[in-house]
Parts: sequence; structure tokens; C-alpha cells
Amino acid sequence: MKIKSAAALSAAAFTILLSGCTSAEPETISETSETTVVTTENPYLLVRGWDGRELLDSVFFCGESHPLPIALNEDTKLILSDGNLIFPDGSYAEAVVNTENDLPVVTALHFKRETAPSDFSIYGADFSLRPDDVPDIFGFANSIYSDKNNALVHSFFDGGITELTFVFQNDILSEVYIAS
Repeated sequence: MKIKSAAALSAAAFTILLSGCTSAEPETISETSETTVVTTENPYLLVRGWDGRELLDSVFFCGESHPLPIALNEDTKLILSDGNLIFPDGSYAEAVVNTENDLPVVTALHFKRETAPSDFSIYGADFSLRPDDVPDIFGFANSIYSDKNNALVHSFFDGGITELTFVFQNDILSEVYIAS
């Protein structure tokens, strides 16, 4: 009789299992997904083809690159006088200088067409740059505005620089301001 009881008990357990009526907790399957957020130093990388360091390293004049900031030491051929940085060829640019350390450091330059070195360029663009060229070479500016005197200004901020501004007068580049 024990064999019949065991067989009956097994059959009953099997029937309960097939019917889904078990006292055990149902098995739950959960899926988890992991999201990875990638951040870059330059949130403007999609609208600008450069990062800040690349742009600051591209400042060129007097036959060589002069990355910003520029430390002024005895070896440099650049002279700081009355708020201007005077270049070996006699041309100059207005300069913003940090003098907190022993050595003065130029952190910004304001080039004007009339006084800039003849070979001045930034990111390969010189004073022949036209307003329509700015987005193709530099990307989308943070600010673009014009005034009643026919000045058109393209300004870039952040993304590894403090500021890059192009000022056009009647579609001719007249000023470039770059700050590290």
C-alpha cells in the first residue's frame, strides 16, 4: 500500500505543479539596463571642430606659433608696454596680463587689422576671413550680432577658452580678440 500511496502523492504533486498552483513564490525575471553617461571637456564639440587647447595653440604671428597664455621672460622677443604686446617686427596687440606670479603672463590678445603682424592667424584663419567663413572654420558662435554701424560680431565662449571674438566692418575682418 505504501507504493500506491507514494504514486498517488507523486501524481497529485505533479498535477498541482502543472496547474500552476504551488505554494512556492513565482519566479520573477527582472532585466536591468545600465546607462553610461559620457562627458567630455568640451560640450561644444558637436558644433565646433576644435577644443580650447587646440585653438589657443594655433595663435600664429611673426613666423611662429605663440600659444596662449604666453609667459614673458628674458628669452622672449616680445615686449610689454602700456598695455600692448609689441612684436619684433614693430606690430602690436592689446594685451591682458596676469602679474600674480614672478613672471608676467599674457592671457588675452586683441589684434586689430591696422596694427597686427602681417602673418597673424588663428586656427589657420587670417585677416582675409569673411563672415560666411566663420561657421565653416570655427563652428557655430555663441553670439552673433550686428549694429547700426555695419559691424558684425561673432563671439565664442567656453569649451576650453574664455573668449574668441571676430569683429567685421562692412564684411572685412577688423579685430580679433582671443582670451585663454
